[in-house]
Amino acid sequence: MPEANITKRALGASLKTLMQVKPFHKISVGEICEHCGMHRKSFYYHFQDKYDLLNWVFYSEFMQLLDTTAQTDLWHYLRRVCEYFAGNRSFYVNAFAIEGQNAFADTFNEMLEAILSAYLRQAIRDESFREFYCHFFSDAFRCAIVRWLKEDDPICAEEFVTLCHRTVDYAGAHGMMPQHEMKP
Repeated sequence: MPEANITKRALGASLKTLMQVKPFHKISVGEICEHCGMHRKSFYYHFQDKYDLLNWVFYSEFMQLLDTTAQTDLWHYLRRVCEYFAGNRSFYVNAFAIEGQNAFADTFNEMLEAILSAYLRQAIRDESFREFYCHFFSDAFRCAIVRWLKEDDPICAEEFVTLCHRTVDYAGAHGMMPQHEMKP
């Protein structure tokens, strides 16, 4: 593994460990570096700020997780997302709490919208409906995931995604989504 990746992973692991016990806004770059025995100079060589590191952790771990499967089924992806978040629960509850210009929810929505867009492109004819559904469902799934992660005793990821799937199926079966725009 190249030295740059070792450094990035060490900084990422440090941030994840610190976020287990401290809110993101109370963690400084100095603390991240001190925790893993690195100099601030090393941090800034690789990352612009702690938000950049947070996004790197998400993209490197999560995208690697998705790359390990060739499946393109939406529900499979969502199950993988939820399994990953459940395994890193405190980190992501903390990450989703970040608000403002560098909100992690925006980063997550970008990724989720890309997955939903690919899926909906196959299912919905009208592009304007597709874009609306993509935004609607990415917001809905994000909010549901955040609520699920914050629960005192959350159900397992597979059960959570099954409930989401049933909800979407129910909405379609009961006319809550325009069937005339769906591809046969």
